[in-house]
Amino acid sequence: MNYQQHFRQLTRLVWFQVLLTTTILLLGRVVMFTDFVDFSQLAGRNTDLWRMVVTGLRYDFRVTAIAFAPLYLFGLIFACHPMTWRALKAAAPLYSALITFLIAAVTISNYFYYQTYHNHFDIFMFGFFEDDTKAVVANMWQDYPIFKCTILSALAALLSGMLAKKILVSERIMSPWKTLPVTVYGLISIVIFVIAARGSIGTFPLRQANAQVSDLVVLNKLTPNGFMAIDWALKARKQDAKFEDVTLEKGLSLIEDTIAENELYIQTEVNPYLEDTKPNVVLVVMESLGSNMLAFDDPKTNDMLGSLRQHFESDYLFEHFLPADNGTAPSLAQIMFNSPIPSISQSSAQSLTLDGTAFKPYKDAGYKIVFVSPGNMAWRNYSDYLPIQGVDQVVDQNTLLNTYPESAKYMTDWGLPDDVAFKYTQKLLADEQGPLFIIILSVTNHPPYVTPDYYDAYPTHVSDDYRERAGQGQIAPEGIQSTFQYSADSLGRFISDIKNENQKDQSRPTIIAATGDHQMRRIAAKMPQEVYLDKGVPFYLYIPERLHQHIGITYEPQRIGAHKDIMPTLFSVSLSNATYLNVGGRNLMAEQDNPNKAFGVNTKVWINKDGVVSLEEPMRFYPWNKNSLYLEPQSAAAVPDDVKQKISAYHELMKWQLNYRVMQAKE
Repeated sequence: MNYQQHFRQLTRLVWFQVLLTTTILLLGRVVMFTDFVDFSQLAGRNTDLWRMVVTGLRYDFRVTAIAFAPLYLFGLIFACHPMTWRALKAAAPLYSALITFLIAAVTISNYFYYQTYHNHFDIFMFGFFEDDTKAVVANMWQDYPIFKCTILSALAALLSGMLAKKILVSERIMSPWKTLPVTVYGLISIVIFVIAARGSIGTFPLRQANAQVSDLVVLNKLTPNGFMAIDWALKARKQDAKFEDVTLEKGLSLIEDTIAENELYIQTEVNPYLEDTKPNVVLVVMESLGSNMLAFDDPKTNDMLGSLRQHFESDYLFEHFLPADNGTAPSLAQIMFNSPIPSISQSSAQSLTLDGTAFKPYKDAGYKIVFVSPGNMAWRNYSDYLPIQGVDQVVDQNTLLNTYPESAKYMTDWGLPDDVAFKYTQKLLADEQGPLFIIILSVTNHPPYVTPDYYDAYPTHVSDDYRERAGQGQIAPEGIQSTFQYSADSLGRFISDIKNENQKDQSRPTIIAATGDHQMRRIAAKMPQEVYLDKGVPFYLYIPERLHQHIGITYEPQRIGAHKDIMPTLFSVSLSNATYLNVGGRNLMAEQDNPNKAFGVNTKVWINKDGVVSLEEPMRFYPWNKNSLYLEPQSAAAVPDDVKQKISAYHELMKWQLNYRVMQAKE
């Protein structure tokens, strides 16, 4: 009699909590749907919407059933004895409150993650632990209503705990059931519970592939809840940092499939002038210098470039260009180390000196290599890892503070103002006698989006379109625009100063390249017309006039490119007979472009001369708009098979080459 009553109370409690927390997950999806979906794109998609709702609920029930499975399981055991049942009655409200708090908090967090990154939780979330965690937390506190969200989650938890207690402490005696009805009731409850926890009655439980419910990507993104997305990210993370032995034959086959060549390493042309002159080379990786933000640029009313504009107009600029990834660390890892694993500097391979890096050809040519950033390079373990890869000097905020102590008052959570790093780099170039290869990583274009008080800003204007896209964050869009402008202007002033130095005949000429590490994240994209624009970055190149007559240069601004092409381009215009890794990058300034390497690649987008491929399922192809970087939604088509094969082969090649280089470094 007591066991039956306890069992029925337990079942009521567990199913009530499952329904309550499922409702929270469902409400989160409804809010995201309302805020992030362009309703004009929903015409004729009723079936897709129904699939999103049903599949989303299946994901929700799977999470909540698994969350309350321990309570159900232990409850079935503890219901046997009055003493253990009393213990369960005391613990169950606390357990229910904790689970509800976590579900509410993760649901809210997933909302803001999507608002920032245009995706549910993914592998990039681990940057919270691998980046400067203190700075990330400070930014979150400034940009998101963390206190309010915590209170809201706590209220949901309190409600859950109180209702759980009410269900369990009820002394109402239930009318006893006969053995058969209570057995059937119990079996039905448990079977449905197991089905809910699997999300499926088929052979396989509900999986990641089931989230593809539409050809409208945003519906696929909103289908899973935050917990399922975290689970997938954890699994991807486990696969992300594994190194395994591979064969050279396999790699050469992949090179053949990808770029129709058969060499892992190739050389730049022999050039006696470059061998004798050894020009300085500066590569600037600008924080969030995204094409999506530059789309709002207007030189008269909303100047996003400042003094950088004159250089964009007079030198070499490529606008059909992609970053390697959509975060600073993964893009830098690709540029500097040719690593598709962003955590290479913190991995089991962190003590190995790799061949095929951006630094090796310059090191072999006798260059001094310097990495400069106004941030703290304990970030990603770079202060230790970069010297292992051949960097002679790592200059970060600590060096800059010692050199320019007056800059301390402008310190933010991410570091010092960008212009301080540019000033130090200019000093390096003036003082050093030998050739320099310098990589600069800017940081100012981060939250809290503040500029130093000595900066004289150009005019900006927050349009209605921009304000709507910027969302409802705690940081004013005016500050975001002015900080973007300040960072670009700092680069422009630096280039102007270097150009003035290059006019002096006795000085060593300096080549400057600049690109964005990724798009500007705090701008909502209109899909699919902004599939490219939402991910693109510019690539700028300045080659001093006195070098032109000694190196073959052909500038075709419509050439397609990506981060993979930066170092091969710089090697080709600065080094003689230099050996470098041949994994798809090419010289963008070559007299004849290489059609087999004329593609751009990002983890979300692929581009070639014909158009843009969205790599998010379902993959679609969009031809270029000749007059704009915006695409025509009605022109969407299936991705050609040869392009699919090339995309697949390239990603396999990148995995293979890193494994091969790690394996070689261990020998």
